[in-house]
Amino acid sequence: MEKDVVETAHNVRSRILNYAIIIEMQLEDFIRDYFVKEDNKKLKFSELIVRKEFFTFEQKINVFEKILEEIKEIKVIYYTSKGEYDLIKNKKDFIKRIRYIREIRNAIAHIHPFRDEGTEDIGIIYPFDNKKKEIILNDKFGMEFFNEYFKIEEILRQLKKELFKK
Repeated sequence: MEKDVVETAHNVRSRILNYAIIIEMQLEDFIRDYFVKEDNKKLKFSELIVRKEFFTFEQKINVFEKILEEIKEIKVIYYTSKGEYDLIKNKKDFIKRIRYIREIRNAIAHIHPFRDEGTEDIGIIYPFDNKKKEIILNDKFGMEFFNEYFKIEEILRQLKKELFKK
């Protein structure tokens, strides 16, 4: 039992870090493509700016948010069980979702997990917005995070495709 809980927690942490890296890289690519049109300069822009350690995930989100505010007429729809999710109508919510990915990534990457002796769960307690939050590193949380990641990733892919049509 103990090995299963530990292995599950490790796998969930690994997947979360991987998904967050993918979202961050998509933001980097989006920012690069938005500001640099010439293919021969895109790699240099990435090397010198968007992939540098001084350009944090939060800063990438802030730049992306400013770009998103400028976009008025583009059709990016994600279909959910609750109906359509229109990116242009839900810009603030979309940014909030990306920040959630960053928040969880930071907690997973920087805080040591604990074991609840009563339930054997492995979790992380972290401060956020002057509140104490807790994540239980189990398959349920992993799937919830993946579902959120998948929506964001799909919307970013659609947005990039629509905005940078060649």
